[in-house]
Amino acid sequence: MSFEINWQDLGEDEAVNDSIKSFLNSHLQSISLPSYVSSLQVTDFCLGGIPPNITLREISDPLDEFYNHIEKEELPKDKIPEESDSGCQSADGENGDLLPEVQAESDLQFLVEVDYKGDMRIGVSAELALNYPSPSFMTLPVKLSITDLGIHALCLVAYISKQLFVSFLCDVADPILDARESLIDLGSSAILGKKSLERISLIRSIKIDSEIGEQNNVEGSVLRSVGKLEQFLLEVFRTILKKEAAWPSWINLDFNEDPSGNESSDED
Repeated sequence: MSFEINWQDLGEDEAVNDSIKSFLNSHLQSISLPSYVSSLQVTDFCLGGIPPNITLREISDPLDEFYNHIEKEELPKDKIPEESDSGCQSADGENGDLLPEVQAESDLQFLVEVDYKGDMRIGVSAELALNYPSPSFMTLPVKLSITDLGIHALCLVAYISKQLFVSFLCDVADPILDARESLIDLGSSAILGKKSLERISLIRSIKIDSEIGEQNNVEGSVLRSVGKLEQFLLEVFRTILKKEAAWPSWINLDFNEDPSGNESSDED
């Protein structure tokens, strides 16, 4: 079974694009930049008009972890069970999971296969710092365009009490994405391909094109720094997505009357 998504309206929604841009910038501000970069900011984000292909693989009851998250959110802070030495949560001195008293009939969980090779675009501005003959002796503006994002993975989508949980489980073999072997091409564009033996990479393909300011005065050391910046961005965006959306983390969307906003939660 496949799903059709009204992706065009979603991709053209300025509020959605601005929200994702702000989310990415908040993460960029929280990381330590390498010495050759003095600033880094997402200046533009667009979901694009090409939707992912989504195929339903299984329907089941939601996982206990999602119910545990909801119950812990509803409990007062002084009532949240502490973790025991073994790492399990305990309440009143006993170990055990927080399970729902009543599971609603409307609670559902879908295992879906997500295949995305769309036209999402991310614009990034940066300043390269030339640290010779002194630290930050000169800065050079760089504009980066991120395109050709490729994702093919299994994903859990659970609906519980007007809350939506989304968590990616593992990558799926893909002849197109798996064929992209090189990390850097010859056109000063970075491409992330198949190089990891991890359970999930999520971002299987991504391309970064760079535009350097004042190119007439560019030296070899600056070009090397641009290449390192591209590699740094590849790892940053892949790490953000894995940290926020790959199991045991998930994206939590609360559609109740008193929304708490979009949250990501780890299974701690």
